[in-house]
Amino acid sequence: MEENTEWFAIKTRQDFKAEEVLAESCEEIFFPKERIKMPGGKYREKATIPHVLFIRTTRDKALALEKDGRLSSVASIPFWIYRYPKSPDIQVIPQKSIDLMRLLTADDTAGCRIYTAENFTVDTRVKVTAGQYKGYEGFVKRIGKNRHVVVKIEGVCMVILPFIHPDLLQKL
Repeated sequence: MEENTEWFAIKTRQDFKAEEVLAESCEEIFFPKERIKMPGGKYREKATIPHVLFIRTTRDKALALEKDGRLSSVASIPFWIYRYPKSPDIQVIPQKSIDLMRLLTADDTAGCRIYTAENFTVDTRVKVTAGQYKGYEGFVKRIGKNRHVVVKIEGVCMVILPFIHPDLLQKL
């Protein structure tokens, strides 16, 4: 692993192609996908968060890749790095957020849903105190008839954890 590598969220119109091309230039790529069944019984992969990938590289390399728009000698895939709200600085995605996304997008995970940030408003802030989601902080939201903990990846998306018993939540 290169020194000073960090995770960044990128937005691109060609997410599957960007994943392939960026693999040549970045330390690691995380592109959450799910397998869906099409009419007729065939399966295809679908992006969990359309047009968003996470790359691990150095800040300078990420900015250079974004500026050049040339990710390899074969393909030109333009992308934009997410910025902090009301700031020109590129947004670092904490490793803990990447770990949560990996956990929630694993093939064997049931009941997890991911929504873009504009779908929710802020509510009571909580911390999960036990179980596989221990340590994650978010907001309690009622979705349908159940309460869920919503964990925000600033400016990128909201991740909804499956039902967590209220005894495992601590109000912050």
